[in-house]
Amino acid sequence: MSFASRISCAILCIWIYGLETTAFMTSNQAVVPRITLDEFIAAPIHDKPIIIRDVVSPDVIESLADDLMSTLGEEQIQMQHKIKDDDGKTVTEIYDISLFESVEYMMDSEHGDSFFAFVEGLLPSSTTAKLHKKLIDIREAPYPNQEDWFDYFPENIRPSDALILAGEGSTSTLHRDPFEWTGTSLCLEGVKIWRFIPTPATADGGVAKVDKELQSYRLDSIAWEQEENQQADPLVLSAGWQSDMTLYETIEEDFPTAFEWATMEEENNDLFRNEIRAQGSDSSRLRPSSEASDALQNIDETTPFVTATQFAGDLLLIPAHCWHQTYAPVPSIVVASQRCGISDGAKVVRHVIDMTKMNDRVKVPDLLQQIEYKEEGIGKQVVSELFSFAIDRNTA
Repeated sequence: MSFASRISCAILCIWIYGLETTAFMTSNQAVVPRITLDEFIAAPIHDKPIIIRDVVSPDVIESLADDLMSTLGEEQIQMQHKIKDDDGKTVTEIYDISLFESVEYMMDSEHGDSFFAFVEGLLPSSTTAKLHKKLIDIREAPYPNQEDWFDYFPENIRPSDALILAGEGSTSTLHRDPFEWTGTSLCLEGVKIWRFIPTPATADGGVAKVDKELQSYRLDSIAWEQEENQQADPLVLSAGWQSDMTLYETIEEDFPTAFEWATMEEENNDLFRNEIRAQGSDSSRLRPSSEASDALQNIDETTPFVTATQFAGDLLLIPAHCWHQTYAPVPSIVVASQRCGISDGAKVVRHVIDMTKMNDRVKVPDLLQQIEYKEEGIGKQVVSELFSFAIDRNTA
């Protein structure tokens, strides 16, 4: 089917109970719902990914992107350059470069020869306090009058925001997050395609089944060096999960380039959005590796993955236990963050306990054994007791 014909087919996209269907797709693909901020606040969703669309106005998003580059553009970062050779092997090179210069490389990126940067440590900083406050306000908008328990963590181990720049064709790793927090992603520029692997019911193996099928391994994320006990070894508080498989091994030769997407967006924005959503969720257009395909079938043969298409102004919420990987059809800039509250506090507490507890005979305080927390305002007490417990176990 020609490219022009596929565009025509995209106009026929329909949405029924979270399924998007187009004439050129090989099968129905599950997609992440897109709702408004008011809809989320009225009926919060904590157990599956959700996009809060247009969380702020386009003018605000454009202003944030401009502020970010003008404030941090001269900062030095590390940029990845991934090159795939004729045998399908990928070589990764790392460059030290300014944030502003990296944007130029992102514009020249393509599938098989892509640029990507995952930058921590710039937000917050002494020069970004005002900008960071605006970003926090947006991240916290879905949680009015609710605590973020990470505010009570010691400042030197508090999870920080990350700035992610992705050129056309670049991907993240396939992973699930440390701490089992609620992850957030605010898109400031461009489009990102996300694929999430649904977690089976506990009776069917739960997330442990996904971990096993993806041949995952652990990566320590935060280690705490206690100022009051310099002799103690750093205390590892969290670790994420990662797989070397990919959900974006190859693309169809006529998959649109970033330039073609940009042209379509300029000529007909509604058509552009329908088309990029449809092609991004079609596994015959963006194909997983054979290993990943086999793993997905073993996990859930009916719904191997769920797709989210994130546009500028969209805030994506990612629950714990949610394996995911991103693909950049066009250059993009997002701010990745995280939060913890009563909806996921028990998971974060259990994660830290599992990482720090020496053996199963250790008595865990009752407050830290809760299956869930329902009382808003309890976060400071829980975090205080959690770190007291972790320190005691590390120095016993």
